[in-house]
Amino acid sequence: MKELASTRVLNELTKRIEQEDWKPGQKLPSLAGLAKEYEVGVSTVREALRILENRGYLIIEHGRGMYVRSRNYWSHDSAVELTMLPVGDLFSLLEFRGVLEPEMAAMAAERGSPGQINDIKRAAAVMIDDLEKGSDYFSADIAFHEYIAEACSNAVMAKVMKGISDLLLESRRQTSRIPGSAEKASHFHMLIALAIEQRNASLAKEMMKAHLEDVKQDSMMLKET
Repeated sequence: MKELASTRVLNELTKRIEQEDWKPGQKLPSLAGLAKEYEVGVSTVREALRILENRGYLIIEHGRGMYVRSRNYWSHDSAVELTMLPVGDLFSLLEFRGVLEPEMAAMAAERGSPGQINDIKRAAAVMIDDLEKGSDYFSADIAFHEYIAEACSNAVMAKVMKGISDLLLESRRQTSRIPGSAEKASHFHMLIALAIEQRNASLAKEMMKAHLEDVKQDSMMLKET
């Protein structure tokens, strides 16, 4: 299977930090600089950096930059880090998301700031654009759901979504094997984003529920492969 751009960037950044190309306390190049170096989109680099932050490799200070943390903060054995997500675990993840994310979409519509809502809509648009270009869309996909969590103004929800980012990435790899799955997801994302933009909490909740139900139906097809 061809390595995804997001996986390649994550692996290369991890290797460079572990080899101390950037030493503890050192500031990393800008998002735009890293995107140019690796010849990928900014959203792809941003998602890799988020995962590295979750694993303790980096600290990201908004407005200042990204800095390498010392080795004693690094985590290699996260409970959500998997190289292959079994179908049974995939359904457990979907069950968890089905309980939480529709409510989060409603809360985002009610509580999200204009800037946060703009981030949600932009992530939905980037995913559509990436799909049309045939580019790696996973980063925009995951960012969309994380932005919704951040717009809930609930720190626990935001941390939970970031904490399962590895699981979400692996689930995307699984369902991407189903023809048309990504295109349907991008369509639902934009509908959800528009409902949130309109401050229509009930519609945002309904659209997120429909999106996750559609993902579940696609996942059922994995049992047959």
